[in-house]
Amino acid sequence: MIGGGWQPTQAQEDLLEAAVGSEAGAPAAWRSWRARLGSVGPDAVDDGSARILPLLKPRVALLPPDDPMLPLIVGYYRRSLYHGRMLRARAATLLALFGRAGIATMVSKGGVLGAAYYGDLGLRPMNDFDVLVPRGQALDAIRMLLGAGWVSTQPMAEMLPDAYHSACFQSPDRLDFDLHWHLLPESCFADAEIPAWEAAEPYMVDDVTTQAPCATDLLVIVCAHAAHWSPVSPARWVADALVILRRAPERIDWARIAMLAQRWHVAPHLSDTLSYLAQRWGADIPRPLLDELRRASVGRIDRRAYALLGRMPGRLTYLGRPWFRYRLRTRDRSALASLPGFVEYLKITLGLASGRALAGEVFRRYRRWRADRAGGKR
Repeated sequence: MIGGGWQPTQAQEDLLEAAVGSEAGAPAAWRSWRARLGSVGPDAVDDGSARILPLLKPRVALLPPDDPMLPLIVGYYRRSLYHGRMLRARAATLLALFGRAGIATMVSKGGVLGAAYYGDLGLRPMNDFDVLVPRGQALDAIRMLLGAGWVSTQPMAEMLPDAYHSACFQSPDRLDFDLHWHLLPESCFADAEIPAWEAAEPYMVDDVTTQAPCATDLLVIVCAHAAHWSPVSPARWVADALVILRRAPERIDWARIAMLAQRWHVAPHLSDTLSYLAQRWGADIPRPLLDELRRASVGRIDRRAYALLGRMPGRLTYLGRPWFRYRLRTRDRSALASLPGFVEYLKITLGLASGRALAGEVFRRYRRWRADRAGGKR
């Protein structure tokens, strides 16, 4: 299976049911998942489902003791715990560095969820450690990362804030740090994150003081981020959202969710994901909020971008994705007025110093994507 969007497959729902559903229903859900998997071995587990497996560690005793998949659960859990500890240690060093330079920081997604909500780093695998800095300090933060020996996974690192909402940097031992200057790609405008900064809560990473989003904002981030199609299925978002709702129900401000949905241009994303949580998982989400999100006024660009970016790219839509990602940044301008800036945007995202090689690079990447798709890679 190649990737996925916000809605898990039936097999992934079985796995989630076994992991975060009722304990009484866990054995039956596991049997259903194993039946869908058939007699094939661990190699048949897709990457999105593999990210859910560590959550089953506390429930191993509920599963058939002779199931050959059980060592896989324990192995994924241990790997997640070890990798999470290493990531936090590296991130703590960077957070302290930023703090001494007067750069504000806010830890998001996995960096908060594992420790503060799941209560166990091993239960929530992290590929990278997400940290938000103010947009006005993004360039300073990038230069500090590069000066500390971290390497950008994309070229032209100092120009990335003009084209992305975040960028990944790697340590010498290849651990990933995802630096954000905006929380979401739909809200790359000045002062977008002011409400999040104002509501942020104190948070510790090892012995370094930083901040984390409040529970409401974290729920919005998790659900909005999940709505993007990804080569690796984001199915674990369901577990992330449920653990927030279960651990901090009294801290969820439903009116604030409606406000952020409009401010961050993610009303369709939240309408779909929150409705799914209520219908499939019995999450206690107010009906008036779901109705408000469904009726929300959504701009043409935002609606078309959500429809396109939320599903697996096809031969034609693959080429349209960069344009709609760019238009999310320039929704306040007409398409015609945005065109000159789109060339610069492509040069940054493709890592080109000039526009002369632009057409050739687009064609080369398209051919590579076609080959990868044919090989089942993405």
